[in-house]
Amino acid sequence: MHRKMKNVTQEQMAEALNLSVGFISQLERGICKVSLDTLANIIEYLDCSFTDILEDSYQKSDGYQQEQFNSLYVSLPPDDQRIMYNIMEVYVKSKQ
Repeated sequence: MHRKMKNVTQEQMAEALNLSVGFISQLERGICKVSLDTLANIIEYLDCSFTDILEDSYQKSDGYQQEQFNSLYVSLPPDDQRIMYNIMEVYVKSKQ
């Protein structure tokens, strides 16, 4: 999000940080991990804070995790889906 706000392309950012465009793309989609050094370089390049990046990442990860969960759940046989639902229901009730 910050990259787009700065009107910087993935190619420009990748070149400036000596990273691949594919890595930048995966990073923005939340499907890869980043070292602290690389994260610090990105923050410096985008002139933003760690909190800004973390908030963006947190917002994206919610939807991503939901998609992953749904994909796993529907891949289960119906009996296993019922078992997983019951386990989640018990877990949620125990947290309340």
